[in-house]
Amino acid sequence: MRILRALPAFLFGLMFAGGGLFFLSETALPVWQDWRAMQQWQPARGYLASVEGGERYTRAHYQYQFNGSVFESERAYLATFNDNIGSYHKDFYAWLTARQRAGEPVPIWVNPENPAQAVIDRDMRWGLFALMTGFCGIFVLIGLLVCYAGITSSNKRGKSRRPSLSALRKEWDQKRQDPAFSESFLEYSRQRAAELAQEAKAGTSNVDWQTRKGWETPAIRSEAKSGLLVMWGFAIVWNAGSSPLFWVLPEELARGNYPALAGLLFPLAGAFLIYKAYSMTAEYRRFGRVLAEMDPYPGSIGGHVGGRIVVPQLAYGTAVAPSARLSVRLECVYSYVSGSGDNRSRRESIKWAEEGRPLVESAGQGVNLAFRFDVPEGLPEADVEQTGAYHWWRLSVTAEVDGVDLKRQYNIPVFPTGKTSRSVNHDISAHVLKERIQASDQARDAIAQGDFSAGGLSRAMRFSDEGGEIRMVFPMFRNKVLTVIAAMFAGGFGFASYQMIGTALNGGAFGLFTGLFSIPFVLVALVASIATIYLPLNNLHVRIRGSQVSVLRRLLFVPVFWRRLSVTELSHLSIKRMGSTGEGVKKVEHFKLRAYDRNGSVVTLAEDLDGEDVAGHFRDYLARRLNVETRPDVPISARRLSSA
Repeated sequence: MRILRALPAFLFGLMFAGGGLFFLSETALPVWQDWRAMQQWQPARGYLASVEGGERYTRAHYQYQFNGSVFESERAYLATFNDNIGSYHKDFYAWLTARQRAGEPVPIWVNPENPAQAVIDRDMRWGLFALMTGFCGIFVLIGLLVCYAGITSSNKRGKSRRPSLSALRKEWDQKRQDPAFSESFLEYSRQRAAELAQEAKAGTSNVDWQTRKGWETPAIRSEAKSGLLVMWGFAIVWNAGSSPLFWVLPEELARGNYPALAGLLFPLAGAFLIYKAYSMTAEYRRFGRVLAEMDPYPGSIGGHVGGRIVVPQLAYGTAVAPSARLSVRLECVYSYVSGSGDNRSRRESIKWAEEGRPLVESAGQGVNLAFRFDVPEGLPEADVEQTGAYHWWRLSVTAEVDGVDLKRQYNIPVFPTGKTSRSVNHDISAHVLKERIQASDQARDAIAQGDFSAGGLSRAMRFSDEGGEIRMVFPMFRNKVLTVIAAMFAGGFGFASYQMIGTALNGGAFGLFTGLFSIPFVLVALVASIATIYLPLNNLHVRIRGSQVSVLRRLLFVPVFWRRLSVTELSHLSIKRMGSTGEGVKKVEHFKLRAYDRNGSVVTLAEDLDGEDVAGHFRDYLARRLNVETRPDVPISARRLSSA
């Protein structure tokens, strides 16, 4: 039965991999084989009879003599298919045309074993070859990954059955009925996958957590030394691998292959790696071994994660200097692998994080940095094995001081024990909460007084209140980062789509195969292109005068939505989370302010408001001005259920 369950995914993956191999056998592989063989061909002179060309192809008919015999050939260059990569065909066609008009012969290369075979340009176009190989390799790797996933998932089906996508969607819709729930579907899917993985490991995981290397005692070591050794090793290997470029590059430039200058990116990256390794070495030489002594041990979910960072080579006077900037950060991290084949990479998603300034305590010639975090209940515990997809807890300390800065990270044990610290009273979480309350109160008071200069409002909104008329303008180009991301997707997928469609138009089985696989690329390019236009050019104008509210959205200067409402038609105002940027302590949530009429219709009054507190205070301000109530935002699915 396991084999039958795995068979569909295995066959689908095999089709993908087979298609990539077929594509490879029709393009990159024969080009490589011909290039290798042509390096042994002998030079001769050919006389052009006709030349044809365009942006995608170059054709030439020429005659030549070899060993006393006359031959004819039509092969102009190495590849046997059309393409439009770069200006190769345009330049090659112009050169051949100039030779033909002048009646001059062209240098050619002849196969001495079969003189009927000849070519004018036998040089490899490495950019085209890399593009073909990489494109084929992607399909092969995707296919192999699908095959592997099908086999492994059938073996694990009995251990932890993962719900289907539709089941996850239903769970997520139910969760969204809770106003306090704000996770996106992607975040919720990752969280559920982590929970299932944790359940699968429950029988073996955290009973013997002290057997993990580094967790044997409360004194946890950082990975600074091993990290710098790995960085030096990687830097040396990278630079050794890219060093032959300095011998090859002059020869390529002498032959006019100026695009080869792009290869300089590799030694530049190598220089950066050397700089990074040197910086890590300088940091370790100054501070040496820096231990994190945990109290309680292990750290506690529902209790405290605290202790002291022991820095014996940091003077107390340096640490407490006005220019010194010290911070300790605690993060619950979900680590997982994405991609396939050689493109697999480990990624992180931060589930919870807090950061604050530690208490500096004098300790001999050095200092101890005391800290304590109040960790809420319900967060994932640290995984002991830390393989596959898992959660782990990262403690980071930074000290920006005179000279070399201190930067250390620790992988620490944290479990739901409910224990509290016995010797550390410096509560970073209390300070963070106090600062947030103060910032929220300041924003509330400023908004109540008509000051809308808070960063969460002024980044995207231009507000004016003159003569009893409120105007809110959300101008163009306020989504710069998202626009750049969309443009990168549009450019990359658009270029790939253009190349694949051009190949598909050549016809044949190969063209049909390429055309089918171009469909998802075209769709992504289309959506990204629309987003690239809409994100920077859309603008929102809201006007509130007396009892009338008018909303106008335009794309550049073209209206795409307009509505006028009477205040008496409004039911309530609410804020809705649009998404977020950044992660962990740098995460910023973005909200929109929505007005509901008594028929349940919704209109956006403000958007791109940064921070829930600021968005909530602004909602309350407008609600008072309009004399309407405020309510938590309710998902559409919940509204449908309540009305049924």
